[in-house]
This record gives sequence, C-alpha cells and structure tokens, in this order.
Amino acid sequence: MPSHGVDLGQPIEGLVCSGVRIGEDRWSYPYKIGFNSLDINDKVKLILVRGVDSRTSAVLEDPYVYGRVEEKACLLCRALVCLAEYLGFPDIIHSNDWHSALAAVTLKIYAERKGLALPYLHQIHLPGSPRFSWHYVSPEWCGVPIEAHRVWRVCCHRFESTYDLWRSVDGNLEAFAVTEADAVATVSRGMIDDLLGKYGDWIREKICFIHNSTDWSLKEVVDYASSRYGELDRAKLRWVLVRELLSKYGATGRLTEGDALVLSTGRLTPQKGFEYLLRSFRRVPEGLRLVILGIPVGDLGYEEYVRQLVQDLNGKAVLITEKIDQRTYKLLHYVANTFVVPSIYEPFGIVAVEAMAVGTPVVASNVGGLSEIIEDLRLRNDGCGFKVQPGNELELSEAIQNLSYLTLISETGKGVEYVTYESLKQLVRENRSLGNIVRENCVKRVEQNYRIRNTAEQTIRCYELSRRMAYFRAIT
Repeated sequence: MPSHGVDLGQPIEGLVCSGVRIGEDRWSYPYKIGFNSLDINDKVKLILVRGVDSRTSAVLEDPYVYGRVEEKACLLCRALVCLAEYLGFPDIIHSNDWHSALAAVTLKIYAERKGLALPYLHQIHLPGSPRFSWHYVSPEWCGVPIEAHRVWRVCCHRFESTYDLWRSVDGNLEAFAVTEADAVATVSRGMIDDLLGKYGDWIREKICFIHNSTDWSLKEVVDYASSRYGELDRAKLRWVLVRELLSKYGATGRLTEGDALVLSTGRLTPQKGFEYLLRSFRRVPEGLRLVILGIPVGDLGYEEYVRQLVQDLNGKAVLITEKIDQRTYKLLHYVANTFVVPSIYEPFGIVAVEAMAVGTPVVASNVGGLSEIIEDLRLRNDGCGFKVQPGNELELSEAIQNLSYLTLISETGKGVEYVTYESLKQLVRENRSLGNIVRENCVKRVEQNYRIRNTAEQTIRCYELSRRMAYFRAIT
C-alpha cells in the first residue's frame, strides 16, 4: 500500500522503481519509487510504497489517505510490477475497492504474459468508483498493458484487450475490476444481490462474501470498568461516564440525566442517516437521552445541519466530534441501553457488531449488511434488536423507545408502560429480565458469526473460488 506519509519499517535495499510517464499533454513525468518492509509477525509482512524523489513523495506520502488518490492508485501499478520482478509473483492477488484494482489487474496480466494464471480476488467494501479516460489506465500513464488476455464471459474465458474492455465499461474502474477479477467478494450477502442487479447475473458464478469481524470483548470492557470505576452495573455507571465524557470533550447540545441512554456513532454523511435519528427523537418519551459520536469527513453543510438538529433537542442530545480514547469509547457502548444505526445504505455495519459484542442491542435500518447482522426480537426468541425501514422516523422512534425501556426494565424494573409492541408486552410482564436475555443474545451472535475465524473461513472459500476460476482461465 502507499505509505501515506507513515515512516515504518526498513528500506528494501537495491529495490527502486523508476521511469517516465507520458501525460495527456504529451509532457514527460519522471517517477522514482522506493519500498519499506515491516514484519508484523512471523507470517505477515507489510510493504509500504514511498517516493524517492520529491515529485513521487508528494503523491505517495500525502498523509491524507484519500489525498491525490488517483495518482496513488496509478503509481501503485508501477510499484507492484517492480515488486513482483524482485520478489516473484504471489500465489494470489486480493485487492480492496477501486483504489488498488488497477495494480491488481496489471499484476494479473503481467503474470499471464509469463504463462501464469495468477488467481485474482477483488473485494468491494464500499461500492462505486470514478470514471477515467483510457489514457489514465494506459501503458503511458498507469501502466496497464493493452494486450489481449483471457476474461470470463458467462460460458467461458475469451481473449479481450484491456482497451476494448475499458471502453465496454465506459471507463468505470469498479466495473473494470469486476470484469477482470477471477472472483468478486462483497462484505455481506445483501451486497451480492446489489452487484447482481448492477452488473448482471453473469457474475453469479464468481461472487462470494467475506464478513468483517471484531475483536471487541465484553470481558475487556468489564475488566476496565471494574479497575477504573470499581463498578460493573450499567445503570450505576451510565451517567457517571456521561458526565465525565461531557466534562472532558467538547459537545454540541446539552444533556441532562434521564432514564435511558441511546448511542449512535459514524461518519457525518447523509448515508449514515443521523438527521432521521435526531428528528425521530422528537417523538420518544422525555426520559430518553441521545449521544452521537460523529466523525467529520469534510461535508460541512451536512455537519452543520446535524448540529442544528442536536441543538433543537435542548437537554436531550449531544454531538461529540472529538476523538475519544478507545477504552472510554467501548465503555460508552457497554453502558448504553440502545445502539442505533439509522443508515440509508450500509454495505456491512461494523458499528452494530461492536455494540453487540459488549452486550448492547441495536436498532438498525433494514438495509445491506445490517439486515444480516440484526435478528429482530419481534420475530425470534434469540433476537438482538429491531430492524426498521430506512428514513421512517415514526418506526425508528418507536423501536428506540421499546428497546431502550426493555433494557431499562431489566435494570430497574421500571418502564413497562413504555413497551408498546404487542408481541413483547406480555413477555416483559412475565419476565422483567428479558432485556438481560437480549444482551446475552447479542454477545452470542457476535461470537458465533463475527469473529476473525469466521472472516478467515469465508476468505479461504473466496480464495478457492478465485483459484478455480483461474484454473478454468488457464485451460481455456
């Protein structure tokens, strides 16, 4: 990967990749690339691509990860070919999103030149990519070979040139990668359907999914709560932690102590749907309080809109955009009564998994990966939250109210009158500890489905699929 300005590892002595690229203006643009190597452990090596001269460094070492990203992706193509010539070709290529796709395609084609059917898996985490002219991809600039090579076409592999293929997808880099790859991975089953609808049923034979996973541990959070506060009871910790949080970090809005705490986190973009959450909070009972931990991404108009909605809920909500320390961040999830993910679209939804890992049930939009993560308590005894239609403020407010008081009842015995779902009313009356059972369901679901072993097993299945498709490519 590009170094993004991070100085780690040791330079690989004797390995420098240099040359000249020709721009659309027909001017020459020299580049000079170096490599740093860092052993993460005895099985994993990280190689950072950096600049040796000032022009190349300005691109590859731009500290903003998405700064000059088109050029970072382009120089990565040149770098990967040099690295393969130095270290030899790998056993498999696994690229992630469009930023690394051109480098992967280039390596695949160079390997085919040498008679190798190098398996290539392209994984899509966040769909979409820019469109580029052919010159951007061409041997003159990024360095993708123009020659004919084997590409899967429904029934078989056929020879196509990169130029013709690029034109057939109208310069869409993601579509180019999807066509070139031996297999395509998504981060959820729901995204498979999205890609089939986007690109057609012809990719069905080469598509798979790899869920994200979490290392968040209930034991880790409980141990910290015990050592730091001498207390494990969520109800007793909750407002102590919130008061400490507000005294330490700047916040938009004002928060008074209430009955139950609702938490939501994420990037401050319209995709995350925070405006629906805030507007829905106008409808919830007076005893509910909301904390949003937002990550600014430069969308100042949307961020200001969210801040205004927070201020309108005077005393009931706050927005914090400062980065808080990780242990406090996890503990806040632990003490929350409900975690909310109001996204309009969400390929996976790792924040929901993290909340569930520490025993906090979730209200989430019934979209993308969230549809798979959350089992709805109204439909299953092992449920871990509620699913609602994205953008439906009335449905969202009712779900937040029911889940928040469900967990509060298990803590204090109070709030039964706020449970409005008919399917739950009688269950709560019969068992005031139902909220604790839901918290246990959350932890169990994460342990069963969203740990690193699950991700590893799914990754291996996707690798085997790409190897099988590469084998077919080799014998065509």
